[in-house]
Amino acid sequence: MKNVLLLFVISTLFLQSCAQPELSWKEFENKFAASFKEDLKSDKVVGASYAVFDDKNVIWNDSYGFANKSLNESASLNTRYLIGSVTKVFTAVAILQLHEKGIINIDNCVSVYLPAFAIKQRFPLSKPITVRDVLTHHAGLPTDIFLHKFAEKPPYFDSILEYLNNKYTCFPVGEIKSYSNVGYALLGMIVEKTSGIPYQEYVEKNIFSPLAMRNSDFYTSTDQKVKISRAYTIDGVENTELPIFDVPAGAIYSTVDDMIKFGSSFLNSGSPILKQETIRLMFEIQNKEIRLDLYEKSAICFDYKNKAGELGRVLEHGGATMYHRADLYLAPDANLGCIMLSNSPNGFKNAWKLNEQFMVEYIKQYKIKVVTNTIPEKPFSFTSINNKNLQSFVGDYAMPGMSCSFLWKHNHLNVNILGNSFYLIPADDHSFVAAKWVLGFMFKSKKYHFFLEEINGRKLFIQAMPWGGLSIIGTQIQKKNIPTIWQKRIGKYEIVGQSVNELQMINNVEVLSKNGFLVLSYKFNAISNNTDAAEMTLDIVDNNKSFTQGLGSGGGESLVFSIDKNPNQEFFEYYGLKFKLVK
Repeated sequence: MKNVLLLFVISTLFLQSCAQPELSWKEFENKFAASFKEDLKSDKVVGASYAVFDDKNVIWNDSYGFANKSLNESASLNTRYLIGSVTKVFTAVAILQLHEKGIINIDNCVSVYLPAFAIKQRFPLSKPITVRDVLTHHAGLPTDIFLHKFAEKPPYFDSILEYLNNKYTCFPVGEIKSYSNVGYALLGMIVEKTSGIPYQEYVEKNIFSPLAMRNSDFYTSTDQKVKISRAYTIDGVENTELPIFDVPAGAIYSTVDDMIKFGSSFLNSGSPILKQETIRLMFEIQNKEIRLDLYEKSAICFDYKNKAGELGRVLEHGGATMYHRADLYLAPDANLGCIMLSNSPNGFKNAWKLNEQFMVEYIKQYKIKVVTNTIPEKPFSFTSINNKNLQSFVGDYAMPGMSCSFLWKHNHLNVNILGNSFYLIPADDHSFVAAKWVLGFMFKSKKYHFFLEEINGRKLFIQAMPWGGLSIIGTQIQKKNIPTIWQKRIGKYEIVGQSVNELQMINNVEVLSKNGFLVLSYKFNAISNNTDAAEMTLDIVDNNKSFTQGLGSGGGESLVFSIDKNPNQEFFEYYGLKFKLVK
């Protein structure tokens, strides 16, 4: 009896020691603010500003560090940061304004509004490219242009049309989401053609002005650099932020104060920039039946990010320039939003905490009722492993940036990727875990989970990512003989004809033979903080033309050889850059 009583007393004391007193809202706010700033400090962020808001008020805001470190100028809600690709949301709003006025119809072909648009369609059975396809990144357009991408004073963005007209589509329309910066440049041209005024003037007149966004504008020349926060590398060293070429995809600068006005306009029933039915259209899932998008859910311009289900729908768009970063979240069912802006590459690394921790705690503290069944469903599921012929997945796989191969060993698939070898062992009816064969035993990893699936006739290698999403990390490809003319092109290349006043996006360019495939290898400029070489496996289609293999951004891009008649030298073009063989 004594032992039972003693056990009860010990258990009670233990449970009491584990029980944490519930924090008041002010205590939580202070604790969160201190923790958030500690995260920014550990990530070597120089300056950042951020806020959580609803349709009428700023719920919480704070700033960290410096807008200008050398002058000891602190970051604030009125510090002007470049917002990068969050600019695309403004471009999408401009298109939807014209749509609701009946000036354009987003389900019409791009060529209705831009008759000069004439990209080469590689896929005869593809549907025509509509404005909606471009808005949702499902048009199969090239991802980017590296020529003039970041320059002291880039050319006017409408010259990207000529670039596109000399390119090929990367995927059939509606097959897969493939993020496209040049696609949003195309939308900016549509705004100009249909409104009759320059894109920047349109945004100023129809978005900035109605929202009283007085500290927002476009960064188009280094002459304007005094207007924005200084820029800092990942190590906190000040550097020059060059303007971006594709203005409608990433050239706006703004402040947290201004971005609160923009973000809350999507929550406000009396929005001065879009009708409520247009906002509902913007937030509708657009890729419900697109199986290659897996579980990813896309709205118009925004992506659904629903780890925090308590908030109902959560839509997000991030942005990055050379050094500045931005992230915008909207939770319309909770009537909440948040914005984070920074002058450092790691500046939005922990922005997710604003919605997954701060906003969730806020609705709990104030007992805000949120209808959570508004999160759209997507009818996608994986086939049972028992219904798969696993040996049919043996072979070579490519994704934009790297490749891997599968062998059949010890009655399991054995994967070799980036020099690492492991087995795929079923974890449940649908997924696999990575495992190593050691001394006759199979040791399973609990960290890495994978899927194998055949979709639209393509065998896919899919990874469950640490942040909760799924990513296609390989598409099965077939070996072909490498023609002699292409074998002679193996070697090192250098860029020709690029101005010294712009950023050289890639270097260490080489065409090489690897595992029976021809591969384009290169490294990105140091601003990407990625020192690994990207390897693009090429699909050779004729003597001069090839396309990068793999699905998603960077896949399906053309690499075309031709002769420069003046020096009578062969070169290839890739992402708008020209390269000549040097070794």
